[in-house]
Amino acid sequence: MKKLANQQSGSLGETLALAKINSLSLPAYVTPEGAPGHDLIVICDGIAKSIEVKTRQYFERPTEISRWPVNMATKGDADFFLFVELNLGTMTSCFYLLNNEQAKEIYRDDKSGGNCPPAQVRLRVEANNFDAPLN
Repeated sequence: MKKLANQQSGSLGETLALAKINSLSLPAYVTPEGAPGHDLIVICDGIAKSIEVKTRQYFERPTEISRWPVNMATKGDADFFLFVELNLGTMTSCFYLLNNEQAKEIYRDDKSGGNCPPAQVRLRVEANNFDAPLN
């Protein structure tokens, strides 16, 4: 089995994130591919909030994910950043939802364009917890 292409994994991550958010009875939608702005829009207490979704895939252990690339110059105004771990062996996913401030606190600007290190993301928030940030 091979990993999905980046665009495929990104689209899958956005779809999984949308399904997860909708399962929480929150209205949300995926923005058009290639459109400026952020990947998802969710309505929280009557207010539209933007979510930038970053998906990385692995076969055996989440530690295979070395970074979640983030371009803060173009995406830094998102209300939330949702980091998705996609297990290709079991086709299961794990979500880490950070608000803008949390993402910026752990962001590292480097030659590869910047990233949010997975270890820092996992330490910052509980996996699959959408309650506090979105409600």
